[in-house]
This record gives sequence, C-alpha cells and structure tokens, in this order.
Amino acid sequence: MDMGSKNDIFYYLSLLTQLGFTIIFSILICIFIYKVIAKFIGENIFLFVFFIILGVVGGFYNAYRLIMKKK
Repeated sequence: MDMGSKNDIFYYLSLLTQLGFTIIFSILICIFIYKVIAKFIGENIFLFVFFIILGVVGGFYNAYRLIMKKK
C-alpha cells in the first residue's frame, strides 16, 4: 500500500465524517426551531414532521453541495 492510497482513505473518511455531521447538524437545527415555535403555538405532530423532513432535505442538499465542492 503506497502513500497515495493511504491519503485517499483518510480523505474519504474525513469527507464521510463531515457529511454525517452536516446532515445531523441540519436536523438538530430544525428540531430546535420546532421547539421554539412549539412554545408559542403549542405542540403539533404535523409541524414536527415537517421540520424533520425539512432538516433531512436540507442536510442532504448541503451534503450534495459539499461533495460537489470537494471534487
């Protein structure tokens, strides 16, 4: 195994970690926004599901942008 392939392994491992953090952080931000809104208008399961879906879509979009930037 030469040094080039070792560097590739670490590059893709760091990219995978960064993608995971990006998606999880996006979902957590949307949950936080839901909790703030829920204090004012009350708990609503449809609003919660909407924010979860928004977080997932936003996370995957940011992950896509990150992958395209890294190429």
